[in-house]
Amino acid sequence: MSTTHVAGTYDVIDIEVHGKSIRNIANEMAVTLMRTSGSPVVTDAKDFSTCIMDAKNEQLAFSGFVTFHISTAVLGVQAVLERNPIEQIRPGDAFMCNDPHSSGAIHQGDVGIVMPFFLDGEIVGWGYVNEHVLDIGGSAVSGFALGAYDSFSETLAFPGTRIVRDGRIDPQWEQFLATNVRLAGTVLNDIRSMIAANNAGQRRLEAMLREIGLERFNALNEEAKRLSEQAVRDLISSLPDGTYDSTDWVEFDARGIEELHEVTTRLIVDGDEMTIQFRGGPQTDSFINGAKPAMLGQSWTTMLAQLTYDIPVNAGIWRPVHFDLGPQGTIVNASAPAPVSMSHIQTGMRVNKMLNDVFSQACSLSSDPRVSSRVSGQPAQNQTYFTAFGVDRRSGQPVVAFPMSVGMAAGGPAQTVTDGLEVYGATCMNGCDMPDVEIEETSQPGMILWRRIAPDTAGAGVHRGGNGVSTCLAILHCDRMNGGAYTNTAQVPPRGTAGGYPGAAGTWEILRDTNIVELLERGEHPTEETLKGGTEPGPSQSASLVFNRGDVYTVVHGGGSGVGDPLRRDPEMVRKDLADGYVSEAVARELYGVVLDGEGRVDRAATEQQRAAIRAARLGHAPEYEVRADAPLFAPLKVADGRWRCTQCDHDLGDEHGNWRAAAVVRENEISKRYAELNLRVRPRVQGEPVVLRENFCPGCGSSLSVDVTLEGHDLVAASRPGIKDPFAQQPA
Repeated sequence: MSTTHVAGTYDVIDIEVHGKSIRNIANEMAVTLMRTSGSPVVTDAKDFSTCIMDAKNEQLAFSGFVTFHISTAVLGVQAVLERNPIEQIRPGDAFMCNDPHSSGAIHQGDVGIVMPFFLDGEIVGWGYVNEHVLDIGGSAVSGFALGAYDSFSETLAFPGTRIVRDGRIDPQWEQFLATNVRLAGTVLNDIRSMIAANNAGQRRLEAMLREIGLERFNALNEEAKRLSEQAVRDLISSLPDGTYDSTDWVEFDARGIEELHEVTTRLIVDGDEMTIQFRGGPQTDSFINGAKPAMLGQSWTTMLAQLTYDIPVNAGIWRPVHFDLGPQGTIVNASAPAPVSMSHIQTGMRVNKMLNDVFSQACSLSSDPRVSSRVSGQPAQNQTYFTAFGVDRRSGQPVVAFPMSVGMAAGGPAQTVTDGLEVYGATCMNGCDMPDVEIEETSQPGMILWRRIAPDTAGAGVHRGGNGVSTCLAILHCDRMNGGAYTNTAQVPPRGTAGGYPGAAGTWEILRDTNIVELLERGEHPTEETLKGGTEPGPSQSASLVFNRGDVYTVVHGGGSGVGDPLRRDPEMVRKDLADGYVSEAVARELYGVVLDGEGRVDRAATEQQRAAIRAARLGHAPEYEVRADAPLFAPLKVADGRWRCTQCDHDLGDEHGNWRAAAVVRENEISKRYAELNLRVRPRVQGEPVVLRENFCPGCGSSLSVDVTLEGHDLVAASRPGIKDPFAQQPA
């Protein structure tokens, strides 16, 4: 069999077999962790990752259960090397990293264990195992310090600390941890599990090196990196050179003021390299700040999901991609002692949405169909959790409530090939699972009353976003618990793409003084109709909640946004969504323009008439042009002969160096009012500039070109600038 040779001595089959062998080692580390951990966060939710680096701290393999750990692995090993002379590191050492400011952690609740891999007394690689532990002390129940004003009051912080020598946990560190975390047995067992996973990696890597030798091992690694680098460069080369901008707002309202912190991303495409820049206002005294690990990790999360999903993950993918976080001390480049325990979910998940936006802008203008197909809607990225601490009535033992299945089930982004996933989670949850109801009820102090798809939470489009999930949990097995609850997307939902519409925002509430105990004692399963109690208005984030036995916590997650004008969605797909209960009849008619007859079939004539009426309403008059039958579904704009043009009817929208939105028909409404018309949910802002929805329509054909989410009084949302490379000026730190 003939093979293609590279670098003179190794062919692509050699390299791919070698690469998969190392990835299998990383996966075996993951399996070891799952089989030895007693935490449902690991065994069921799979909130962890494993990674192998070479002696130079360059990535070789990544298990990728949670993709933002691609950055924490490198930064964690880097922290260990900076704080420990290499000659003092020996076999059997292990180092603990959980501080975003000093040891590369995504947030303090995600603990990483770094171990050197040796062969004959020489360091030949590094293992990194990371997981969300159920507690890491301090004010942060399960690692989320909603009430903290600085990082000192969040959790314990380990800056790459050696806690293991000669294969054994130092007894002093073991005692210290046991004294300072809420669930000593579970947390210590998880640390041992991470050590065991690294030990499995050491054994398997040593066996590989005994078989193939260190020289061949290193040579194949370098070739694998080179091939991944070249694949990323080829992909970037297919994007039009230019500048692409996106702005979003990080929410925080836990202290009586509805704060919105503006953050901006700028993507510069230059040949076969790209630069991703972030800018934001001053860091704040709440846990939303974005530290470097979360900013880089969430950037790679979006890259891996949208652009490079078919390229092996190793150090080569980093080389053509450059990051600029701007000066230190901002919300996108926080420095100590800024609190950062929600770095990855607050600012970090705005990063996901902004990068999805700029990547989609660039992809939509690409002439390469392989790349233009990667346009997508925005994911909801709506994480709505509560964490609390109490004593379990069943055992008399302390218990931490962190029901992941309740908090993670938001809707996914629409794709050019399909609708978004209904139970998506977050983009970083590449290998995570939603824990079973039975597992949650066994390990948590509550009972899940329902878990179901929430209709009309998805953004409309040619392909719609995925719907969010509604879940209800009752506190039954603790008399009293103290903690907090929050959602990261209540007022500023994910925007649509290529004329698609935004999805719903998320919300939660607590029903108090309920009759649930009485219902259960009578053998009745509680339902929305039979469950009684009262709710109290409050913020979307609360740091000082008290949960009493019988309280009922309900969350409705937001949905992903749509891609493409919903008036071009196949009416049969809308009919099916109606039959499945995913959209209401009002949404089908008013957003999609689909009308059914008395037997539930699509009325083609009435649908065509309704869609024409919607286009006319968008413009205030009948459109001058028809939408071309062959017009692209997911690229409503193009540049031709130096002019922006609508691809649906070829209407001129102005000079390519200007903002095409200035030539569009714009309908702007306060978002909660417009969402009420669209049957979507969002929390109205009552302090500061209102959040508004701006619908931009082509003046010629009435097609939806872009649906923007911004603040009242703000300038037009920036347009793509193909051919112009305009990076942010470098600012002094």
